[in-house]
Amino acid sequence: MTTYKATAERQGRFWVVTIDGLPNGEQNVTQGLTWTEAHENARDLVSLVLDIEDDPVVYTVDLTPADPAMFEVVREAEEADAAVREAETRRRAAMTRAAKTLVGLGLTQAEAGRMLGVTHQRIAQLAPKAPNKGTKKKTVAA
Repeated sequence: MTTYKATAERQGRFWVVTIDGLPNGEQNVTQGLTWTEAHENARDLVSLVLDIEDDPVVYTVDLTPADPAMFEVVREAEEADAAVREAETRRRAAMTRAAKTLVGLGLTQAEAGRMLGVTHQRIAQLAPKAPNKGTKKKTVAA
């Protein structure tokens, strides 16, 4: 997938977007009234200039503010957001591992839930009980 770098500068009420990486001599500037519109118009421009379908699998447009102060606070917020997502992924893995371990060591789902500060229903989702091989499945008439 190709990523096109674009910078947006506030001019009056509009964002003026310059897109890098387009063929020489081609239009590489668009605008939008809002940040979202500017980003959409940048994608549209890339699609038109390169005569390709506007498909996020084919290309992306990485839009950043041209103003250094805006760029810095946006970058900082994006890094913080990425750290939160990474921490949430680690938390889910740790909770799943803990639930499976505690239930595997013979604790009830309710006990494991109390230890981990979640409901027994959440433990059942994280560490479902294996079906009892000695019981027969009930058939339901349609």
